[in-house]
Amino acid sequence: MRTIIKIGLVLFFSLASQATWAKASDIDVKDFFKNPEFSALQLSPNGKYIAVLSPVNKRRNIVIMETNGLKNIRPITGFREQNISSFYWANNNDIVFTLDSDGNEAFSIFTIDTTDKKSKVVKLVGSNVSTEGIRSAATVHPLMDDPDHIIIQYNGRRVKSPDLYKLPLDSKWSEKREKNSKMKIIAKNPGDVQGWVLDHDGDVRGALSIKGLKGKFHYKDKGEEKFRVLQEFNVEDEGMSPLGFDFDNKTMFVSSNIGRDRGAVYKFDPQTNKLGEMIFGHDVVDVSGLMMSRKQKKLLGISYFDDYPETVYFDKATATMMKSLEASFPGKRVNITSQSEDEMLNIVLVSNDNDPGHYYLYNRNTPSLSSLVPRMEWLKPTDLSPMEPIKFTSRDGLTIRGYLTIPKDSDGKKLPLIINPHGGPFGVRDLWGFNPEHQFFASRGYATVQVNYRGSGGYGRKFQQAGYGGKWGAEMQNDLTDAVNYLVEQGIADKDKVCIYGASYGGYATMAGLTFTPDLYKCGINYVGVTDVGLLFDSMPKHWEPQKELMKGRIGDPDDKELMKRMSPLAHVDKIKAPLMIVQGAKDPRVVKQHATDLRDALEDRGIELSDDEWIMKKDEGHGFRKEENRIELYSKMEKFLAKHLQ
Repeated sequence: MRTIIKIGLVLFFSLASQATWAKASDIDVKDFFKNPEFSALQLSPNGKYIAVLSPVNKRRNIVIMETNGLKNIRPITGFREQNISSFYWANNNDIVFTLDSDGNEAFSIFTIDTTDKKSKVVKLVGSNVSTEGIRSAATVHPLMDDPDHIIIQYNGRRVKSPDLYKLPLDSKWSEKREKNSKMKIIAKNPGDVQGWVLDHDGDVRGALSIKGLKGKFHYKDKGEEKFRVLQEFNVEDEGMSPLGFDFDNKTMFVSSNIGRDRGAVYKFDPQTNKLGEMIFGHDVVDVSGLMMSRKQKKLLGISYFDDYPETVYFDKATATMMKSLEASFPGKRVNITSQSEDEMLNIVLVSNDNDPGHYYLYNRNTPSLSSLVPRMEWLKPTDLSPMEPIKFTSRDGLTIRGYLTIPKDSDGKKLPLIINPHGGPFGVRDLWGFNPEHQFFASRGYATVQVNYRGSGGYGRKFQQAGYGGKWGAEMQNDLTDAVNYLVEQGIADKDKVCIYGASYGGYATMAGLTFTPDLYKCGINYVGVTDVGLLFDSMPKHWEPQKELMKGRIGDPDDKELMKRMSPLAHVDKIKAPLMIVQGAKDPRVVKQHATDLRDALEDRGIELSDDEWIMKKDEGHGFRKEENRIELYSKMEKFLAKHLQ
């Protein structure tokens, strides 16, 4: 059956790969960075159909097929300029999806009736980018018990203050009037609400507001009209975060670090305003992932990420099922990514650090497991490299964790090294799993290290706050330097062949590495990175402004000009010794293109001109390249840059 499926899809979409698999270094750049053949498989509520993102017109578009035998395959969207960002089945006929506009992060919401053979796309909510700011929409509740409506968040009334609306699926956005006349506001933002809490029925029951560093948790019982303030708190103190309601729509699940450093999952009774029993906590990492059964109306388990992804199960049948599935794929990670409404049909993704993944269909009624489709069939796990967790002690005594990918065909000794700091930086961390960048680097003979430096999320409040208050380019950067030195001392990395590459804050860390530790690196690649910390505050999107005081406390006060100068690599360009590559999206709303152009101009003032391979500015991209052809161009030029300076 699998061969028949493959041939049918190749004929339909011309998705065949011509890659041969002699050795990893023979894998073409495009095979790592072109769009996956299939991704984000989702079952319709009745389980009769599967929708999937697949490359049509070189963009991620929605394709549907019958679940039984994967028959009657057809694309229902055919966008040529943008990738579909996300989608879901709103009912058995209608799919709702979002679309960005050239990286502006202005998301519009669309719907399409899958039973309509003409595949007519209807815009439900539009987006807009202007001098007033970015107006964008997102679904916050699919209202599965109401197949004709969804609940969305939209900041059309006030850019800084998103409201909640109930939206009929049979409505339409008017481009002329810039509104959907059938949208009904159900929660009007008073101006400081940053997040809403809805129960399983879609009723608005909670709100989190922030003014400066002071937060409030507002709550109302079922049927009440007005919120009351349950708690007031400093946003950086220990506290709790709502995760959602139990199925009684009374008790809540929250993540709390009250009386402990790492966040754990608790029950919370809003009636008494008291934290209940701890359901699950961990000594090393924060815990917050709920695995819920809508059919059984109960909590099945809790997922978390230590060195590897883990799940603790509370439901015996679910634990037995997952144990059986995992036994079918030794050494692999098995995740249920979609279910039918009755939870009998399950889409299962089987993947690993060196395996981009394969989708299967598990039928609990039978029970039986059948192969569906691969994500990137042209990449063979036997050609790819393992990712291993590491940990070391920083110069001031902190335990720093991360991941190391070593080329599979090497002896693991004295390798050229790429250090790849993650973006964010706060509240974000690197995770174990398939990473096309690192597999690409490994195929070219480079080891790659990811470092969860101080300030990263997931390891508790103290570890994250160790990165607050002017630590950019200082203690946070020291953790990266210590990682390089650790790998050199272990005999893994060649101290004379180290490059730093990162995006967003990782791009900042790249520039901080080249300016503050210029003798450590032989090259650097700055991808949409901050170069002027003061400019980051001056140019922030208007819908970020309610977070400004929080950012000041975490990063540093932009009015402190000496601090801004000390932290900003742009002010220290004269210290750069290593070759540099700069990559930027012209429509980036987070790290505006001036960060890149000011850096290029400062280099030119020193007589350093970047070649076309070292300066990539794409007018149709934002905070990272989303278009397939731009990604392939980027990594093709990156391959040449690294070969020139690390080999």
